[in-house]
Amino acid sequence: MRICPKCNELNGENRTECWKCGAILGPVDKYKKICLKCGRIYPQRAEICDECGGKLAVYSEDTNYKYSKTNNSVFWLYIVSILFPIIGIILGCIYIARREDNLGKSLIITSIVVILISIFISLLFVSCSPNF
Repeated sequence: MRICPKCNELNGENRTECWKCGAILGPVDKYKKICLKCGRIYPQRAEICDECGGKLAVYSEDTNYKYSKTNNSVFWLYIVSILFPIIGIILGCIYIARREDNLGKSLIITSIVVILISIFISLLFVSCSPNF
């Protein structure tokens, strides 16, 4: 608890001014936090990065932090979400060529629906994310 120098009222540890008289209690930040994904620095009370949503770690000026603006795993997920349905379309064409029309058509239709859904979800996430 912090004690007000003017009225001796008890205040919370995170308060910068007295709740009763409004006197300034002094600085609160004893340390800062940094986002390991994007490198933004925050006050000690912050828990999650406003820019990318990453968790924050305690910041020290003498530590060399490594962070990256790109997330390669997301890139590969987009590639795989398009690659597997394309393989399904190719297999569907092979089955149609073998005169197995029902299996070929269902593979092609399912693959096209999956591609459209993955494109829609990708556009949705890209429009909601401030990093892209």
